[in-house]
Amino acid sequence: MSLSHNRHKKLIEMVQTHGEVRIRDLMSHFNVSEETARRDIKQLEQDGLVVRVHGGAVATQQPKLLAISSRAVSQLAEKNAIAEIALGLLKPGQNLFFGGGSTVLALARRISLLPEMRIVTNMVDTAIAASEGGRHHVVLLGGDFNGDYRVVTGFAALRTLREQQIDIAFIGVNAVHPTLGVFDHEQGGQELAATLAEQARRITVLADHSKFDRSARYRTLPHSAIATIITDQKPAPDILTAIEGAGAEVLYPPQNPS
Repeated sequence: MSLSHNRHKKLIEMVQTHGEVRIRDLMSHFNVSEETARRDIKQLEQDGLVVRVHGGAVATQQPKLLAISSRAVSQLAEKNAIAEIALGLLKPGQNLFFGGGSTVLALARRISLLPEMRIVTNMVDTAIAASEGGRHHVVLLGGDFNGDYRVVTGFAALRTLREQQIDIAFIGVNAVHPTLGVFDHEQGGQELAATLAEQARRITVLADHSKFDRSARYRTLPHSAIATIITDQKPAPDILTAIEGAGAEVLYPPQNPS
């Protein structure tokens, strides 16, 4: 049985956006049986879009990334909730690293009235946001500019990071796996995270709830290397237990009493 046109189109969008598809997600999203979900994945593999793995499939090409302007307004309430919690970790005089991504950008946009800090970043938009108000010393790393992600990467950027001690590194990720750690679609994210693991006293991951219980192409850090993961809602109990058992603290907004 062939895929319906609409379902096939949506499946391709999911693969291009997330870099993976999971059997249980397909079952839930399309209200289909496990057999149908597996058949859909097999069809995607025959089309050359994915490679089947246990529990689902991963994309054969890097997922598409929306422009930063689009991502910045997507799930805005969630990003602001995460940024509000992250603000509580900031102190005057700290030397901070703000990584790429729209959730970290949401944090950068909220620090203009805080006492002076030093903000090191590899993202152009974050550097601009952090410099608003003129209070903070902002350092934009040099290196190879990636126009799709609007970040600076490469040897020069990593070398600059290795020359300083970071108090807290705030990074965004593409996926948070319950036991394996955090993942990125790009290998550059893996290299950056490895450098931050050496130079930062504490690494804080900013990730909305949609990133949880997923994986991507490159594992950037195990949970044991992460001090804190900040998200916008409490993860499922089994996921929360697994992450905290693997070594990372998880912070989220207080739940409203029922």
